[in-house]
Amino acid sequence: MSVFHWDTARFLKSYDRNVDENAPCYVIIVLNQPITMKNNTFEPLWKQSLLKICADGGANRIYDAFVGSNKLSEYIPDYICGDNDSLRDDVREYYLSKGTIIINNPDQDETDLMKCIEVIRSRENDNSKYDVIALGAIGGRFDHSMSNIHYLHKLKDERRIYLLSDVNMTFLLDKGIHHIHCDSEIEGPTCGILPIGISNAIISTTGLRWNLSSACTAFGRMISTSNIIDSDEIIIETNQPLIWTVELKV
Repeated sequence: MSVFHWDTARFLKSYDRNVDENAPCYVIIVLNQPITMKNNTFEPLWKQSLLKICADGGANRIYDAFVGSNKLSEYIPDYICGDNDSLRDDVREYYLSKGTIIINNPDQDETDLMKCIEVIRSRENDNSKYDVIALGAIGGRFDHSMSNIHYLHKLKDERRIYLLSDVNMTFLLDKGIHHIHCDSEIEGPTCGILPIGISNAIISTTGLRWNLSSACTAFGRMISTSNIIDSDEIIIETNQPLIWTVELKV
């Protein structure tokens, strides 16, 4: 059975990539939701990412969050991608003047998230697949949130994708054994294990307030919500992909 290790709190810490050889390599994608994590979360995430990509509506959100302040020029995306129906003219002109590459992708069969993933793919090689942190992927319209969870399933064999809001971090646990390393100063105490996209799963856990032992989780039967992290390492064994979500304190 495959074994996976997770340490999501590392994305939310400040570090010097030139000194710390274990610094995470990731790309940030900003989707079309308000930027509310300006102080504790957004700044280190943005500045420490290897590549910064905005969906067209996400570019408006970055601009509106910082316009009128001396920080606006600190948050310049490398790319803006989408069908550009949402990108305002003033935002387009500003970022073009700062060297941002704007890509028009009119494909109506692809979501903003997937259009941004295509940009990442164009910058990678077969031996280098970046982790992705997507801001604005959870919250707002429910169908958008579910679409982004759909892509956690669809892309699970390609790369790790984390859906981040100012409330929680959400990602997919594929079938196997997962060691989730927790930092109580950044995440918790509440968490959830959700069988979204599958009919049911058999799971066992350690490190939670209410652990499960070979339990069946399914909608209409039992799901683990509002559980509590009781250890700095959570171990989850599952025979099907599950969605893990954890509360953030930052």
